[in-house]
Amino acid sequence: MQGDPKNLLIAIVLCTAILFGWEFFFRAPQGTQPPAQQTADGRQTQQGTTQQGATQQGATQEGTTGDLLPLGEQTLPTPDQQTSQTKGTTGETGNDLLGDASSLPAPDGSTEEQGGEVNNALSRGAMVAIETPALKGSIALKGAKVERIILRDFRETLADDAPPITLLQAEPSPYFVQFAWRVSEGVEAPDHNTLWQSEQTRLTPSSPLLLHWTNEADVRFELRFSIDDHYMITLEQRVVNGSERVITVQPYGVIQRQGKPPTLDFFILHEGLIGYLDSSLEEITYKKALKKQRFAYKSKGGWLGITDKYWMTVLVPDAGKSVNALFRTATRQRPSDGLSIDVFQADILYPTSNLAPQEKVEQVSRLFVGAKSVPLLDRYAQQHDIAGFDLAVDFGWFYFITKPIYHAITFFSQLLGNFGLAILALTVVIKILFLPLSYKSYVSISKMKTLQPEMTTLRERHKGDKKALQQDMLALYKKHGVNPVAGCLPILLQIPVFFALYKVLFVSIEMRHAPFFGWIHDLSAPDPLGMLTLFGLVTWQVPQLLQPLNLGLWPIVMGLSMWLQQKMNPAPVDPIQKKIFAFLPILFTFLLGRFPAGLVIYWTWNNVLTIAQQWVITRHVNRNMTKTKPPDAQRTQRRTQRRTPRRTNPQ
Repeated sequence: MQGDPKNLLIAIVLCTAILFGWEFFFRAPQGTQPPAQQTADGRQTQQGTTQQGATQQGATQEGTTGDLLPLGEQTLPTPDQQTSQTKGTTGETGNDLLGDASSLPAPDGSTEEQGGEVNNALSRGAMVAIETPALKGSIALKGAKVERIILRDFRETLADDAPPITLLQAEPSPYFVQFAWRVSEGVEAPDHNTLWQSEQTRLTPSSPLLLHWTNEADVRFELRFSIDDHYMITLEQRVVNGSERVITVQPYGVIQRQGKPPTLDFFILHEGLIGYLDSSLEEITYKKALKKQRFAYKSKGGWLGITDKYWMTVLVPDAGKSVNALFRTATRQRPSDGLSIDVFQADILYPTSNLAPQEKVEQVSRLFVGAKSVPLLDRYAQQHDIAGFDLAVDFGWFYFITKPIYHAITFFSQLLGNFGLAILALTVVIKILFLPLSYKSYVSISKMKTLQPEMTTLRERHKGDKKALQQDMLALYKKHGVNPVAGCLPILLQIPVFFALYKVLFVSIEMRHAPFFGWIHDLSAPDPLGMLTLFGLVTWQVPQLLQPLNLGLWPIVMGLSMWLQQKMNPAPVDPIQKKIFAFLPILFTFLLGRFPAGLVIYWTWNNVLTIAQQWVITRHVNRNMTKTKPPDAQRTQRRTQRRTPRRTNPQ
């Protein structure tokens, strides 16, 4: 027909648009934000900030930035003035924790507010080291900021000399955590310039850290840090009123990130502000946060913070405490150089307390800063009653499928010692679970093959009458008990499984840098070998435009297996559909070429198992169908087979 070439051309153009559109709209941006570097995880790091000596006791860097932006109106009304205001609120009375632009840290780390005492203390190295088996870092005594966290067990790349992951940092883009109080008017409270006192030199799992500061009215403020072997810091905020007046205090915690980090901007992955508040998961992208700038919640317990693909920093209030939670965003301009910078902040604000003379009040919070390991998050959720903590790993809409698949893969990996083998074992289990549906599908496919001559005859008979053709086709299906949709059911039902497995490979920290065999050293990354580099024989930087064409070995094997599987199924009667289906293996080969290698291995192995399964079941079905045919039908089939010329090998 004359319309066939036109329709085929349209189909090819659409498929090509999908292929290249995927590369440009859903692939990770390269990002150019010097002096920061973008890692494979979409994080921002700085060269030289992960050196081992950076967090040793007494170590400091000249020009350290990261001062907390001024807390705005930091005072609360006195106890006798509170009747006209609601306790435990923030942002309603001008208490913007982001403050104004006047005290943003200059590039050299100095501010107009810093005094000689603070500068002298910083020059002496006023910080306390954090040392655990999982991380190292530091707490600055100036402002009591948790300003540096380095993850010991994770590196930026697979290179032997790759630096470890730096999560919190003082520069070049400050990312830190701080705890403080709002207090009654006329009462001096510690702020971001306060120099805290400490008798300890390190915070370790076996040695907690106590920071204290007392104002001139003899009101003592204490921060007591303790940490476990992994990534959870427990903080006790205590105030002892040694003054002769009743004071009001309101503890809060702040996570602040200055500068938007490079992100993957991938539609199935959330990066940005995150929280589980009032029994609901809240995910706010950096773009949305900059647009709206303020998100306020009231919650009992929960958690909130900032997440990357594999890492996060979140504040966890007591499970039984009602808190005000806020996400705040602002764009500030540094007066020193006029540079505009986006500031992202997550706050928890506890209810106020009135303290009579000699009374004290204590508030316990937790800070998680580290890798989003599902078993660890589950353990913390149970140990500290943290609702929805495992939702920090973006398992998506198919959570009820994704998390069981995650547990299945980790089980097989522990059993077999390799995540790649675990994927192969899981594929076998999935094939066994879908075996009843697959059997029905192959029965339908076998019956469809036997009806091909009659379907071709009907098509020739009703060449210009589509309605009559459809009616006769339906009558033919009904007569022989064939359901043409049955052959698609296993594929449709496996799509959620495929997508869930993709999510597991894409978001779970356990898959990061997990090796297989041969040249696959990271199952969460694409096949590193490509046609345009002659599969590793030629070294050159393939341009981004040509990346869709740079197929690796595993995607090519996957495409061949898909083509072979397609050949085992009856070809569509419609010639346009036949041409489109013939093009699909090519499309999927290029489309999956930039997917994680673990997913391509799964798809390939699934195709191989499907081919073997289909061959065995089809032979069994055909044998049974031959036995159940009446003698006349069997003789007719044998005569037809004798008249059908056999294909000869062209070689």
